[in-house]
Amino acid sequence: MATTLILIAVVISGLLALHAALNSFWLIKPVPVSISETVCILIPARNEELNISECVSSALNQEMLANFEVFVLDDDSSDATLQMVSGIQDPRLTVMSGAAELPAGWLGKNWACHRLAETKSADYLVFLDCDVALEATAVASAISAMQKYELDLVSPYPRQIATTSLARLVQPLLQWSWLATVPLYLTRNTSRSSLAVANGQFLVCKNTSYQSAGGHASVKAQVFDDIELLRSFYRSGFTGSVIDGSKIATCHMYRTDQDLISGYAKSLWKAFGGIFGTIFVNVFFIFVYLFPLMGLFTGQTWLAVAAFGFGLISRLISAKVTGSRVLPEILWHPISILAFTWLNCVSWWRHLRGTNTWKSRDLK
Repeated sequence: MATTLILIAVVISGLLALHAALNSFWLIKPVPVSISETVCILIPARNEELNISECVSSALNQEMLANFEVFVLDDDSSDATLQMVSGIQDPRLTVMSGAAELPAGWLGKNWACHRLAETKSADYLVFLDCDVALEATAVASAISAMQKYELDLVSPYPRQIATTSLARLVQPLLQWSWLATVPLYLTRNTSRSSLAVANGQFLVCKNTSYQSAGGHASVKAQVFDDIELLRSFYRSGFTGSVIDGSKIATCHMYRTDQDLISGYAKSLWKAFGGIFGTIFVNVFFIFVYLFPLMGLFTGQTWLAVAAFGFGLISRLISAKVTGSRVLPEILWHPISILAFTWLNCVSWWRHLRGTNTWKSRDLK
């Protein structure tokens, strides 16, 4: 019985590796062209003194855009964020101030994005997190991909910078998870919410589609505002997809392990549709990538090695496609799965106790 189960896990891990390989060809890789339409780059900022200057400067340094502006909303920061961004002198930059109290039913970032989107009409809206730095042609590349593939929204997935021990374990799983499991070719023309893959770190959309889909008002209380925003596009008959952003943007999400734990804890409880979805996903990954390793101790060595090898192949493909570090990170894959499972447990524990917070705001 154990041998049969291990064999099933090996087959699944092999199929996921094959799927990741196919996705590496399907993933849209944007190429810049000159953009004549109007563009607004919108940056919500709360306590981002470590990131704000580089982020805003990279936004202002965009090339191949004929007409663009940058708007930053300081969301009641308690650090030097407002002072730092106010010190940047550029006629294309507008700095706004947010209120200390949020309207009922809104989460902080969603409200900030909503207000930013109301500032000025433009053909394209670019939502950008403060921990993202753009290459000079990043926005032009994203919009050119939208135009070429006739999409209403694209989410260029930035190259993730991981510097702490825990970040190096779990951050690569972000890209790996959708490369291994989501058929990207189908996401370009779909209305299925289960296929939605998006990353709010860097998100570009047509303004008319954004408004018709309800904008951030349609996801005002959603922790996963990016994925839910894409789903609102799907429900309204619009198209959208994740695309390769590894060559045009970088993101340094977490500078300490504690920040990473807080960041994952605030949202993982919501990631898989509830407690049963969380259990299913985590048990599935443990079954596929950890359970076969027991073959090393029960005489099924070749099956254990095969399962480990397929896991390495899928991680290698993900690392190459998304610009992540290859070694030694991919060798840690089983440990990464365990770390991810632990973070899910932390997230649910904090959620059930009502202690999840993000940037000093409660998340109920």
